[in-house]
Amino acid sequence: MDSKVKWNFQKYMIDENGKLIDVAYPKTNPFDDQIVNWIENKM
Repeated sequence: MDSKVKWNFQKYMIDENGKLIDVAYPKTNPFDDQIVNWIENKM
């Protein structure tokens, strides 16, 4: 996956092995389902 940083506060979801799983762009709310679900499934 290739990603250019569009602005600060861009969010990168990285697994426990350091692999980039997904990217959420700066306008994505930190409580967006994409981010929350990813965190909850990793815990």
